Amino acid sequence: MEIKENLPEIDRAVSSMRILVQDTIRQDNIRYLKGITTLLGGIMVEIEKYESIIDDRVKLILQANEDLAQIKQDSIFNISEENLQVAPDLFDEVKLLRSQISEIENEIFRQEITLTRFQVQLNDLTSRIISIGQYFRLKSIELNRKMWKKEVNFLWEPRDETFGSKKSTLLILKESLIANGTFIMYFFERNLGKLISFFIVLFVLGFSLKRTVRKIQNEKDFSHTILSKGSSVEKFPIISSFLIIVPFFFLVFDRPPLAFNSVLSLIFVFFSSWLIKDYFSDGFRRIWWIFLPLSLIGPTFGVNWEQNYDERFFLIVVNFLAVLFGLLSYKKIKGQSFKGKKVLGALILFLFFTQLFSFGANVLGRISIAKLYTITGVTSFFRGVSLYIFTHLVMQSFFLVLESKKNTDMISSFIDFKELEKRFSGILQLFALGIWLYGFLTHLGYFDIAYEYATIFLSKEYILGDTTFTFGTIFLFLIILLISSFLANSIAYFFSTMDQRNATSRKNRLGSSVLLIRLAVIIIGFFIALTAAKIPLDRITIVLGALSVGIGFGLQTIINNLVSGIILAFERPIQIGDEIEVGMNKGTVKEVGIRASKILAYDGSEIVVPNGDLLSQSLINWTLSDKRRRIELIIGVSYESDMKKVKTLLTDALIKNNILKSPPPRVFMQNFGDSSVDFRLLFWVESMDVWLEIRSDVMTSIFEIFQENGVEIPYPKRDLYLKSLPFGWKETITKPSNPSPEKEDQDDQKE
Repeated sequence: MEIKENLPEIDRAVSSMRILVQDTIRQDNIRYLKGITTLLGGIMVEIEKYESIIDDRVKLILQANEDLAQIKQDSIFNISEENLQVAPDLFDEVKLLRSQISEIENEIFRQEITLTRFQVQLNDLTSRIISIGQYFRLKSIELNRKMWKKEVNFLWEPRDETFGSKKSTLLILKESLIANGTFIMYFFERNLGKLISFFIVLFVLGFSLKRTVRKIQNEKDFSHTILSKGSSVEKFPIISSFLIIVPFFFLVFDRPPLAFNSVLSLIFVFFSSWLIKDYFSDGFRRIWWIFLPLSLIGPTFGVNWEQNYDERFFLIVVNFLAVLFGLLSYKKIKGQSFKGKKVLGALILFLFFTQLFSFGANVLGRISIAKLYTITGVTSFFRGVSLYIFTHLVMQSFFLVLESKKNTDMISSFIDFKELEKRFSGILQLFALGIWLYGFLTHLGYFDIAYEYATIFLSKEYILGDTTFTFGTIFLFLIILLISSFLANSIAYFFSTMDQRNATSRKNRLGSSVLLIRLAVIIIGFFIALTAAKIPLDRITIVLGALSVGIGFGLQTIINNLVSGIILAFERPIQIGDEIEVGMNKGTVKEVGIRASKILAYDGSEIVVPNGDLLSQSLINWTLSDKRRRIELIIGVSYESDMKKVKTLLTDALIKNNILKSPPPRVFMQNFGDSSVDFRLLFWVESMDVWLEIRSDVMTSIFEIFQENGVEIPYPKRDLYLKSLPFGWKETITKPSNPSPEKEDQDDQKE
């Protein structure tokens, strides 16, 4: 039914294009030819879809004919009517069956005629589209070749009256808008499902962001601080949702008309203007709004299908305004510091280059080139700034969602946003750059050419010895390996993050087993890359043989560390989060990698330790079985002190809630020093995480108890000094029972 309704409409569209081919008076331009070619491509895709439907129907009819032939071969149809009349009921059934088979055969015949008629129509449309498309492709090649040549007089020469259409600029603009509107409506009809899904996604995302902001405002104690990092999303959730979705839809639509891309880009830039102040200075924001009307050149003059001589002066005005826009913008950002300064500076430089180049081409009589680069430069500048805002909006949305999920059981509550931003911001920026380049090449009309050349280059076969390869297979192989490596690192990160839930239970954590997950993902990705690139395994064996020779000469250390990492993953002598000592290195295990592991030292530095050293050297793991730790203190008291009383006081000082009762704390007299009797205190704490705090608390408590009970803590410097004085001088020096450190330093300086 769909084919029957749409074929006449497609036929009329193709017939109207046929008339355009026969019009030899009209002077075409690149934009016009690009629009026609894009429309022809869309129609061809639709015809191919209908041909696929008809092929499926033909297969069904052929299968039905085979089934009927088998049914008709049944022996019951060979029985004569005279014999069947003996059994009236059977006679009626057979008669009815023959009648139904006859009706089915007639219906199949009618379907065959209908399908044949559709096939003829589709074949006719296909041949006409190919013919028309070939004409416009040749026309495009001709115009691309001519546009670099002089088309009209130099700017200082008399006006060339033969160039372009004699219509006024406003009339050309009006006719072009009507024609482009027709194309856009035709495109909407063919992509209605995608457009509906676009608005559904927009509504859902906008509602979700609004709900997330409200949840943070109502439930979080520091909501103002949190929302300040996502201020754009907070103030404009619907606009933010639109700006997040649009770049993806530049790629979703298949062969969209240039007018549609231009209008979508204009809306994208307009909504981005409301967020300019959140990412750039107020001075640049004011300049942006003043020169924002320049962005209208894309969906208006940029999609004109004819050109006249007067456009030449309009382009010069646009060149002047665009350069002025760039100069004022550069002046405002000069001397300022913000994240997007480099991006904005590159875009300003790009705008200068395209406008100056366009002006030079215009002066030298290359109007088509001037128009192409004027529109492309202005449009790409505005789109580049908007895409920069897009990358920040995506990360802001992630941040707000993660913050709203804090203190929940979901994995998002354990994810560090800074780590997530570091991992994904690069990919997001690369995606935005790809969208920008796609728009840039599309506006210049070089995207299809670049795509064709890239396809030929990647698919061309090369011979190296007995091996045949293409750069496409190598590129695909490397891309899949990069994706698998990224997935392996990301999965390892998320699994490590999940371990934070079980930070108190070492047995329930994956720990170093995450390394096995990374290796599994990389190995699976490697074999998928081999399959996708169609690389035979016998070639891999040759490479492995060469690697084995390399291992024998210079890769022993690398292979040793790799194997050691696998052994660590299976034996699990260390886990992520363990407190370890290896040689002179101490700290917390942060990552168990394929070749080396990272230890976060207590001073904040990160130590990279080869996995081979973790197995070959003596390894102290403070948290292998549990996180308990024994603390040892040496406390010295004066020889004049009551030792039994001191031991009792020290024992009482160790009766604290944070000190484990089992094993019990112990106090021993350790040593007779030069100026003190040393006691050794041994006690256990529950966790490595708090041993320094508890040790400090115990020492403070002992000091206070000694002061309260008059226990003298010796000062080695003063005691040694007193011993060195002559006998008669010692009585003249009064030693305070508990001098302060500041007082002692002052006395030392005087002495």
